[in-house]
Amino acid sequence: MSQPACSTANRARAFWVPAALLFCAVILVLNPLPFHTPVAPATPVADWVTDPAPVERPKLRPEYTVAVFDYRCSDCHRIIPSPAETDRRLTQHREIELAHGINTRCFNCHHRTNRDAFADDAGDEIPWDQPQRLCSKCHGPVYRDWQHGSHGRTNGYWDKTQGQQTRRKCIECHNPHRPTFRPMHPAPGPNTLRMGPQGHSAHAEVHDPLRLKWTTGHHGESATHQ
Repeated sequence: MSQPACSTANRARAFWVPAALLFCAVILVLNPLPFHTPVAPATPVADWVTDPAPVERPKLRPEYTVAVFDYRCSDCHRIIPSPAETDRRLTQHREIELAHGINTRCFNCHHRTNRDAFADDAGDEIPWDQPQRLCSKCHGPVYRDWQHGSHGRTNGYWDKTQGQQTRRKCIECHNPHRPTFRPMHPAPGPNTLRMGPQGHSAHAEVHDPLRLKWTTGHHGESATHQ
């Protein structure tokens, strides 16, 4: 290539390369075609949704707290005789709301003579820290599900060789005197690219960018492909 031709090419390169870079910089700054993601923004989730603490926080020992003092149940019941079965309102433990089906008597669950224990069907003692054995008197199928891990919650490691695994006891989720859960505000539903916002009403037809549709199939029949 001759010297004049090389000089012309170098001058052209010296002009167009900076011009192209300047054009790209202008495009980046002005952003005339901004990207719009089809993914919905993250939904705020309340702290209680991911809180690992149990719903109930019972004492797994026979203690009753009055002001700042803790007493064993037997401390009082050893010297104060319990009344016979009656429908009258409690004079003590008045904070208890009893709504447990047909279990309207204290002695359905509590041992008659040893208040530091529960009672099984034969009247024998069940240790206070084993309330699931008491619940199994009436809730056999649920108790078996709990034993096998399909009811309740498991904490720790699925692989027991990696660490300890513990099961939450019944009264750590259910109030023993009022076991039915009170109404709770549900956590927000999923909002993904395929599903769209999920509400409690019937699903309405919405635009789905991953669903391929056509209106005419074989023999003129409408068809939909997903």
